[in-house]
Amino acid sequence: MANYCCRLWARQMCMIMRQNFAKSCEQKLNDQINMELKACHQYLAMAFHFDRADVSSPGLHSFLLKASGEEREHAEKIMKYMNKRGGQIVLSAVPEPLPCFQDSLAALKHALQMELEVNQHLLDVHALASKENDPNLCDFIEANFLQEQVDGQKVLADLIRQLERAHDDLGDYLFDKYLINGGMHGGK
Repeated sequence: MANYCCRLWARQMCMIMRQNFAKSCEQKLNDQINMELKACHQYLAMAFHFDRADVSSPGLHSFLLKASGEEREHAEKIMKYMNKRGGQIVLSAVPEPLPCFQDSLAALKHALQMELEVNQHLLDVHALASKENDPNLCDFIEANFLQEQVDGQKVLADLIRQLERAHDDLGDYLFDKYLINGGMHGGK
């Protein structure tokens, strides 16, 4: 019972500092956290698929591993923000990632689709924050995510186009070497 009272008191203290932070925005941010963690998990699975001996694409492995870390960092940034605003973080189970991909092109197309979905959700969070008259949340989303999302989508689209031009195993191999050397954008 004492433990319950202590938790209740601590939660109440968080609520004291809460100002102009709508429950709908809190829920949408929780959805975003879980979406970022899902992307992190998928990128991690993809990275290690391309690290397998029978696939051996060290450039793509490195690129996807970095993307996984960035998604985790995004989730952590949002969680820190939630704590600052007096929100309650609710993590859900991370769905099992897609197991593997035919080739590098299919993986990059999937990555672009994930980034488009994440970006759309961020735009929805921003729109909701605007509707709820929460300029702090709007600023947080703009300052930390929107431009990075656009830049990341451009990198993926460029990589997809480069790989589409390759067309065969030799081209795939050369593309991977290209990624190891930082690619046209110096990596994602």
